[in-house]
Amino acid sequence: MLLKWATSDGSPTCGKIYVPSVAKEILEYSIPSLGVKGIITENKIVITSETIVSISSYIANFKTNGASVTVDGKEQISGVTSNSYSTPLKYIVTGVDGSTNEYTVQMVAPRVLGSGSLRLWFKADQLTLNDGDPIATWSDVSGYGNHIVQAPAPTIHTLYRKGPADGYQVAEFRSVNVSKMNLSGGVGLYVNNSGSVFFVMKLINTITGGITLINIHGGQGREISIDHPNSAYLVCRNGASCSTISALPIPKNEFLAIGSVQVLMTSGREYWNGNLKSQVPISYDYSGGASPNTIYLGNGNLDADIAEVLYFNTDLSEADVEKVFFYLNTKYKLSPK
Repeated sequence: MLLKWATSDGSPTCGKIYVPSVAKEILEYSIPSLGVKGIITENKIVITSETIVSISSYIANFKTNGASVTVDGKEQISGVTSNSYSTPLKYIVTGVDGSTNEYTVQMVAPRVLGSGSLRLWFKADQLTLNDGDPIATWSDVSGYGNHIVQAPAPTIHTLYRKGPADGYQVAEFRSVNVSKMNLSGGVGLYVNNSGSVFFVMKLINTITGGITLINIHGGQGREISIDHPNSAYLVCRNGASCSTISALPIPKNEFLAIGSVQVLMTSGREYWNGNLKSQVPISYDYSGGASPNTIYLGNGNLDADIAEVLYFNTDLSEADVEKVFFYLNTKYKLSPK
């Protein structure tokens, strides 16, 4: 049991005694009807689903060591009480002494965001491989089946890693191995000037000429890159030019949820762990993009561990961006940066 200092007179040096903290935690959370378990990080709980396309009311199962649990003053009974998940829920857990602890519970269903514009969703924790195995196919769980693949062995160079040091499962891209995964003939990846893309990754290094994270539609298509040597995030029109959004160097050897939103031919925004870093004018027109419905993740020059990628064929609203980062930050235990 945790012990906290208590004082008799508020002084930092007088009258201190140890008082055991009162249990008031949510220990487990799930929605059985969806077959999903909540991810709990500190006082945040995220529920996510790869399949649902609308959010409604559900009954949650939960385990607590508190005396009672309420939402908006209504007592919550595990396996019985139904709540609407269209907005975040504030769960109040009350201890036996009357003290309280608040949890934010939010359902984030990426297929719902951006009016159903999700087209790519790669998650390393969906890979059923052993540590160090080559990744022949990385399945897309957006519902569009845009699975990316590599050439047959022995030329497979992107590896699956369980990441014992970080606790994350990742796809390991290394330039020394010319790591690259691609797809020709994708579904629903029409050329669109607006777009939103998010990565959870650990940048290892940059190399001369820069790094391509993802390219959609090949020549003249949308490309997200990293500059060399300052590791700034770039939004590009492949074969034309790139725009530096925040110009802040992406930190190396630590995981970051990073993303950008382009609004038509007007502006681009860059986010780190949910914090807006900058917004700049962007005028790239992708309507003339060559090789439609192609994708490549990395182009052989990428040195990074990638845990998750999401791409939307539209500019997400600020509210939807917040939901994406609530999901990513909670899942990967990331703090605002």
